[in-house]
Amino acid sequence: MKRVLILLPLLALAGCMATPEQRVKAALVNAGVAPRVAGCMAERMADRLSIEQLKELKALTNGRKPGEKLSAKHILKRVASIGDPEVVSVTTKAAIGCTIAG
Repeated sequence: MKRVLILLPLLALAGCMATPEQRVKAALVNAGVAPRVAGCMAERMADRLSIEQLKELKALTNGRKPGEKLSAKHILKRVASIGDPEVVSVTTKAAIGCTIAG
């Protein structure tokens, strides 16, 4: 019984941890991407990029004013500034595919 009482809080904490996909979606929404498109993009990007690459993407939201919406062109320009061709390719393909899919 004592073990169960110790494990319950740990299991609750484990359930609260965000997956890479959830973090990517949150970062994209914070960058001004519509939530539906951000979810679609995150689904495509989370499996194709490393944790380090995903952290670089998250850093792109720094310096943005709260509530500021960025155009897709501006977001992709910021992504290109990372200088990682794989990040640019994966993000651009996800943005195009998800925008077309609606």
